[in-house]
Amino acid sequence: NSGQHLLRLINDILDLSKIEAGKMQLAFDDFNLAETITSVLPTISGLIKDKPIKLKHAIAEDLPIVRADPMRLRQVLINLLSNAAKFSEEGEIYVEAGIKANSNGQDEVLISVSDTGPGISSEDQAKLFQPFSQVDASLTRKTGGTGLGLSISRHLVELHGGRIGLHSTEGQGSTFYFTLPTPKIKESSMDYKELNGAKIILAIDDDVQVISLYERYLQPQGYQVIALTDPTQAKQRVKQLKPFAVTLDIMMPGRDGWLVLNDLKTDAETRDIPVIICSILEDEEKGFSLGATDYLVKPILEEDLINALNRLNNTGDIRDVLVIADDPEDLQLIGKILNQSTNYRVILAEGGQQGWQSLSSNPPHAVILDLFMSDMDGFSILGRLRTNPILRDIPVIVISGTDLTAEQQQQLTKFGQSLLKKSALNDTELFSMLDNALNRLSLKKGA
Repeated sequence: NSGQHLLRLINDILDLSKIEAGKMQLAFDDFNLAETITSVLPTISGLIKDKPIKLKHAIAEDLPIVRADPMRLRQVLINLLSNAAKFSEEGEIYVEAGIKANSNGQDEVLISVSDTGPGISSEDQAKLFQPFSQVDASLTRKTGGTGLGLSISRHLVELHGGRIGLHSTEGQGSTFYFTLPTPKIKESSMDYKELNGAKIILAIDDDVQVISLYERYLQPQGYQVIALTDPTQAKQRVKQLKPFAVTLDIMMPGRDGWLVLNDLKTDAETRDIPVIICSILEDEEKGFSLGATDYLVKPILEEDLINALNRLNNTGDIRDVLVIADDPEDLQLIGKILNQSTNYRVILAEGGQQGWQSLSSNPPHAVILDLFMSDMDGFSILGRLRTNPILRDIPVIVISGTDLTAEQQQQLTKFGQSLLKKSALNDTELFSMLDNALNRLSLKKGA
């Protein structure tokens, strides 16, 4: 015990020395704050197992993925919880975490630890976060402590851009809290002329956490990510920016991604801008990009079809093209266009079931896929493709009707409802697929 006490004391003094010398370096990373809080609670349960104290917690489900130093935040949490356990003899310790608006109206993450201890007078509160300051010498002798924990915690929180404080009344317990900034992605108000020469990615998603992840992933590779959280402004913003590519979410309020995609592909000014659909499928508890490489609107024009394939085939590797549609006329038309105008070898599959069997037994180099089919629709085939390690990289060109029927709109809605909440959209495989899609576009445009 004496050795452990001495080790804690040395570590505290070293931490304080680093902070005061401006040498404290944080290892920032994206991590799940809810999981970190939950992982700390069993440690504190051991400190109160011999006391009539209940440990309770309320962690909001919508806590964002934060960018911080996980080890140092864990240190702050353990310090606040340890203090609550040391100075409380009975009652409860209550841990709460959620999103709150600060005095400036900006959202921030708020984590608080409340106890039923003796409380702290307003006089003592003023000096509580100073080094080597202790509230009550008699209590400190009984429980131990150096008076450095809260001071170090204050500096660590401030280094993260947050605040730390407390609310307490003598005889009524205390609530210590600290805040962390939420991911800040604002729709840019810059002069877009300043972006000349940049590879602009317009990220259309109502979840700023997702756009934040795209930004952190793509910016180091030379892309400029512009956020758009209002899907009703998609076409206008695409015309304004003329981006290198668009990433598009499906489940968005006001106007879902399928309607946005249809808007873009039915306008001559925006139809050639590549769109990568990025959503989460409820499959094997993993996140995958459900992305068509291109999207064509019926009636199919020869020039559009050939150009879409040529955009993919910049290296000349694509030879076998599988066409999947349940309309014999569509199959005949596409087959005729490709056989007469190109050197591609065309395989025709009537209906989704036959198409999937052909895909599985003899994978082609590219797929042209009708979105709406009676036996197995294009959504199901895309979902199977993107969750199959062997087939997931096959590029797909989707074809769909210009005017959606009520039944087709219902299919879109039903499909959209199967998508999961994007709370863990930092899966390596999703970003790998996004990277592959952008690399194909870069190779094509570079050539």
